[in-house]
Amino acid sequence: MSKEAEFFIYLLERYADYKKEKASEILKMWDQSGITKLIYDLYDIYHVERLENAFEDIDKLVEEKSSQV
Repeated sequence: MSKEAEFFIYLLERYADYKKEKASEILKMWDQSGITKLIYDLYDIYHVERLENAFEDIDKLVEEKSSQV
């Protein structure tokens, strides 16, 4: 498994804990919002900063996508 994939899973699980949701539900929400690949591709940024910064960024992405619907 690539380091990007490992980190993505770690980020997904930590974000789910942060949101007090199941990781499967978070992934479903990301997929429905169309941001899963974007989050995965932001590995270079997310893996070097505090997870809370990534969580804030993801929250903004989710909010932006849900307001476009």
